[in-house]
Amino acid sequence: MTPKVSPTLYDDHFNDFYIVMEQTSPEDPKINIIGDGSKEGLSYLRFSTCLQSFRGRNRNRRLWKADQVRTMVNDRPVQELIRKNSFVGEAGHPVPMDGKVTLERILTIDPNNCSHRIVSLNWPSNEELHGVVETLDEGPGTPGYRLMKNIMQGIIPAFSLRSIVPQRKNADGSTDVIGPGRCVTYDRVYLPSHEEAYMDIEIPVTKVVTKDNFTTVMESYTDFMLNHSDKVRGIIDKMEPALETASYDMNTGLVTMNTEEGRVFIAPEVKYRKEFKSIFDHF
Repeated sequence: MTPKVSPTLYDDHFNDFYIVMEQTSPEDPKINIIGDGSKEGLSYLRFSTCLQSFRGRNRNRRLWKADQVRTMVNDRPVQELIRKNSFVGEAGHPVPMDGKVTLERILTIDPNNCSHRIVSLNWPSNEELHGVVETLDEGPGTPGYRLMKNIMQGIIPAFSLRSIVPQRKNADGSTDVIGPGRCVTYDRVYLPSHEEAYMDIEIPVTKVVTKDNFTTVMESYTDFMLNHSDKVRGIIDKMEPALETASYDMNTGLVTMNTEEGRVFIAPEVKYRKEFKSIFDHF
């Protein structure tokens, strides 16, 4: 059953009303869905992780000091990338098949191998650097998609600093970092040189789903109607509405939602219907 709505809905002479549909027809099971669903937005994971620790030599027998790394990550290029949402890291350190790592490759981020971005950095203590990380959604088969699926399957990702720093080789084979250098990024690895540099499993991983701008706009106007329209609030206060089912239809000007009585169609005040129609005419 499909309600028929008068084309004069946005006229000042249109009477306030609401409709309750006690039963609706089932959806046609033969609906053909065309497209890859890209307009539905993005789906990715956001989580907290330890990126580096400073409690002594790491597994590579390298000694880092917190103040050196603090200077590096506070450097203008890193902070600019964080502000621009572009501080990304790769799936693994860039080691070519022949094993010959060039300085140019170390300093270059390969956009085709990026799996995550670092949203923010924080220091819970002077012994650890942590960050908020998001997987990159570039579709199935990409490094970010695989990282997301790895986490969902229970793999705990780890991270490792990629940098250029001055260092001193000691007689026993260990290495001391002797000053701040350049932080390139933190790559995703499987066995980090710092034992603590894993995703923090004590902090819940958040699944983020973003929607296209039009859907977001529609949801914001629905929320506005529910909170500001005296007509809508007056009607639903007498019912048991499922507010999560509420939506605003730009074509009819009606707020709809499910209640115990059925599907409800409510015409908000004329001033809101006319105001929103003038906005939607620009879409």
